[in-house]
Amino acid sequence: MFKLSKKTEYGILALQHMATMDDGRITTVKEIAEAYNIPNPLLAKICQQLAKSEIIKSVQGSRGGYALGRDAREISLAAVMEAIEGPIHIVDCNFEHHNCDRDPDCTLKTGLGTIEIQMANFLNNITLQDFVVTSI
Repeated sequence: MFKLSKKTEYGILALQHMATMDDGRITTVKEIAEAYNIPNPLLAKICQQLAKSEIIKSVQGSRGGYALGRDAREISLAAVMEAIEGPIHIVDCNFEHHNCDRDPDCTLKTGLGTIEIQMANFLNNITLQDFVVTSI
């Protein structure tokens, strides 16, 4: 079963929250964690990963927090997933430098590699803007 991790779900929720903020408004981890019932320490780590990947920007100081690093239409779901979880792969054998006892005879890489490419292309074409819920 292909399933997003809780970390990725929490990251998307945090990004949705930031995307709905008034232009230039900063939000805090505490604010997001309370709004979506997310463990604060875990969300802090997720936000650090997203900031390191420049998906969001960190603002220091007493009125600091986080905001989107670029427009929601420019942030792909693939970029979010990779920032939080690392490279997108559906099987371990497609990781670089992965050794498997079956490598010489296994044909899974070939078939699943094609699926992986299609999935990556699909995820790259879904943006944060597709997740943003606007009030009616």
